[in-house]
Amino acid sequence: MFGLLVSLVIIGFPVKEVEFVGNTSISSRHLHAEIISKKGEEYSDLDINYDIGRIVRFYRSKGFFNTKVTPEVSILREIVTIVFHIEEGARPLIEKILVHGDSLQNIKNLMKIRVGDHFIQSKVYDTERAVEDHYKDRGYPFAEVSHEDLPDSGLLIFEVEKGVVHYIRNIEVYGLTKSRPGLVQREIELQSGDVYSKSKVYDSQRRIYALGFFSTLKVEMLKKQPDSLDLIFNVKELKSRILNFGVGVTLPFSFLLSFGFEELNLANIGHRVNINPLFKFNIEKEWEARLEARYTLPYITPLGLKLSLLPFVWYEEKIEFTRYTSGNEFRIAKVFTEEVALTVSHRYKYVRISPKVTLPDTIKGVTNSVKTQFLLDLRDEFFDPHRGFYFTPSIEYAGGIFGGANHFLRLESEERIFLPLLANTIAQRFKVGVLVPTDGVSIYEKYYLGGQYSLRGYPERSVGPDSIGDEKYGNILLNFNLEYRLRLPMNFGLVGFFDAGYIDNEINFEDTEYFKTTAGVGIRYFTPIGPLRFDLGFPLQEKGTEFYFGIYHTF
Repeated sequence: MFGLLVSLVIIGFPVKEVEFVGNTSISSRHLHAEIISKKGEEYSDLDINYDIGRIVRFYRSKGFFNTKVTPEVSILREIVTIVFHIEEGARPLIEKILVHGDSLQNIKNLMKIRVGDHFIQSKVYDTERAVEDHYKDRGYPFAEVSHEDLPDSGLLIFEVEKGVVHYIRNIEVYGLTKSRPGLVQREIELQSGDVYSKSKVYDSQRRIYALGFFSTLKVEMLKKQPDSLDLIFNVKELKSRILNFGVGVTLPFSFLLSFGFEELNLANIGHRVNINPLFKFNIEKEWEARLEARYTLPYITPLGLKLSLLPFVWYEEKIEFTRYTSGNEFRIAKVFTEEVALTVSHRYKYVRISPKVTLPDTIKGVTNSVKTQFLLDLRDEFFDPHRGFYFTPSIEYAGGIFGGANHFLRLESEERIFLPLLANTIAQRFKVGVLVPTDGVSIYEKYYLGGQYSLRGYPERSVGPDSIGDEKYGNILLNFNLEYRLRLPMNFGLVGFFDAGYIDNEINFEDTEYFKTTAGVGIRYFTPIGPLRFDLGFPLQEKGTEFYFGIYHTF
């Protein structure tokens, strides 16, 4: 009765302060995050009772088994102050770990919690999942692991129920209306007669989703006999044909129009076709038109290779010259995991540069090259990574036995590192490229520096010892970028960056005009398809500024 009267008296009063007393092991900041009674909100007895349970459970998850919480509520001039008095109690250590149903030695390497640790629930549950997954990958689809805490005696006991080994009897695919069954079946890593494996089922789901034309995918297990089961893959198809049209502005003062056509499931056998025309022009009456296409066969031979053809035609009308580029690239890719891939490609490219003003005679020639590239991608996200590592070294050989006008060896490497710091992100990229001529090399095969994707603060292709008109090039490239990405409310972000770039035909840092550094700031607005980017770059050795607008991070 007293509790009811108190509620009637103070209901609707605002909470002035919420405090914790006696919490020596867990900070008040963490406890505030757990409760629902907040400063500035209306007081509620129901919230207080709920908060008591939340605090006790939170302490329990950290290994405290006898925590007591007593609330004290005071009212002064219709303003409520809440104080939670906490008796944390003992926090025992694990003195022994027992495993029933298996040998501890068999799963020792899977343990996320050790003797001498506190009874931390998250570590206990991580151990349960790790042990369950271990058995489910080895033919026990119904394996279950549970635990029992005996803090008074320092015992942690895991109960393992493996069940029996199960084999795959049949694999069926339901829900296909257009695609051929073999298109999905070839992505399934299990076959009839195989021992069940949870990781192979998940990998099969990932590969089927990666095809790009299924909206949902569910896997059911039907137990038919004591030691066998059927796998049912239920899919729902998406529309496989995509059209898109874009109009954009890139600063300084360029405008572009783009059109895209994509067929994800050509002839209902999973082949892909992309056609992407683009037209770009600026206020100086320079313009360029590009037509690029891609034809991809996603799965060839039992090795699971992906084959792609990428024809392209580019035409550029500059103030000082006209550049025409055409050719084709043939790629063979092997994706080992989501993070690791290897690509071998052959590229045939023809370039013709015709002068308008004071350039030498027409530059033209064929590049016939083979390139090998390795990819390691451990980023947590693609569009806006917060942690992780990205590394892609490559080697390209042109000319020689392949013929053509350009003969060189190109060595490249790019790494990116993303680290969380104070709920924000430090992002770093370093790229190095070396072009080693083995005979003649045309200038258009060399590296260039400047612009929003390499050295902000300098115009694109504006730094280097060799030139075509106002475009600069060199044989050696070093490019370093560092960003601190700060998240702000309402989907906005702020970025501070430092860029450094070096390009030359030889390495000489003591006496060179081709080592440049810039700094700047940027604004980000995060959309469902990636961040919009506004950057302002300032050269540190020279006067001037460059403003950039684009989509996605620079790297």
